[in-house]
Amino acid sequence: MLDLRLINAEILKLRRRRGMLAIALLCTVGFATIAFIVTAIQHAGDPTKYAPAGGLKAYRDVLGGLEMLVLIMGTIVGATAGTQDIESGVFRDLVATGRSRMALFGARVTGALAVTIPIAALTALVVGAASIGLADGTPTPDAGDLVSGSALALGAAALATAVGVGTSALVGSRGPVIGLLLGFFLAIQPLLLSMSFLGSTRNVIPGAALDAVGDMPRYGLDVSAGMGVAVLAAWVAASVGAGAWRTRTREI
Repeated sequence: MLDLRLINAEILKLRRRRGMLAIALLCTVGFATIAFIVTAIQHAGDPTKYAPAGGLKAYRDVLGGLEMLVLIMGTIVGATAGTQDIESGVFRDLVATGRSRMALFGARVTGALAVTIPIAALTALVVGAASIGLADGTPTPDAGDLVSGSALALGAAALATAVGVGTSALVGSRGPVIGLLLGFFLAIQPLLLSMSFLGSTRNVIPGAALDAVGDMPRYGLDVSAGMGVAVLAAWVAASVGAGAWRTRTREI
């Protein structure tokens, strides 16, 4: 059950966290913009030594970094949304006045997504536009490449946000969850994906699913885009389900 008033209130609370939003924008749009500017300056100074900042190859190369940046952003925003009512004591007051716990949790998820999805889309737009505009005569990404890259960014945002909200609601604390999830996404996940002896079990790791959605096969895995979407949906459903259960059973 979704309550538009609660969702709007959740979005407003997240927007008021200017420090968090600044970090989210800096580690996505800001980082991508700076990277392209620096590379473009290097190419302009010595075209024989430095490749163009844009082009199809640069676009494909940057997708892995784009995935990590969006995962970081989604984790921070999602974990914040999942606990801000609990940490401020507002959750107890809202429940005591008869608010539906499921409506409150649904507002956390949708409110966080309303913040992270536009940031991810803007980041994908910046990366795509820069890859085309700074190609300097080299092959540029076509519509299919841009769609795949955008799907990767949006999928990473949805995954990290949902996992962040669900896990933080389950644990009841933001800081440890952010550290745990960033450690998993940035360190443990790549390590697991590189372990070839795990075989096809690696297909259920979120990173493998995101690579499939973004048409960016790595680690010797062959996962279809449809399978990737299914795996991401399963992770999102499990995280949201765990968070909803804890919200429903939490004592006040």
